[in-house]
Amino acid sequence: MSADNAEEIADRPGGVLPPQPCRPTVMATRHAAAAGHYLATHAAFEVLEAGGNAVDAGVAAGLALGVLESAQVSVAGVAPIMIYLADSREVITISGLGTWPKAASCAYFQDKHGGAIPKGVERTVVPAAPDAWITALERYGTMRFGDVAAADVRRMAYALGW
Repeated sequence: MSADNAEEIADRPGGVLPPQPCRPTVMATRHAAAAGHYLATHAAFEVLEAGGNAVDAGVAAGLALGVLESAQVSVAGVAPIMIYLADSREVITISGLGTWPKAASCAYFQDKHGGAIPKGVERTVVPAAPDAWITALERYGTMRFGDVAAADVRRMAYALGW
């Protein structure tokens, strides 16, 4: 403990420092990216450094979060996307919402489950996140899916100590 910390602790009620952040502070001068996990942010930053645009970086972050924050983001889930096109001052959306299989009709749930939606696999939708990310890249990105995903592979390898 440094002398500076000792003085700061002594000045605090109960002699306790406030909690310190567990994530590193990252500063940049050319690009900006933010995500729910610092490694997803770094994957987005790597894509920007490689010449990708914001859509490319957003897809990289989404893919990374599917692994790093799987309770919040799921590759097997949904990924609604909003993109602002600065040149035309237009906001576009990609729904990124899954659909139920064709056989999962209202009549099916009425007949089999009394109109209720049961727990388990019958309540799930077809995963839409991969389609939304690929659609965003095809329409508005500048990089191929494999190039965007490569940043994630590097981040995951780092996170897992490979």
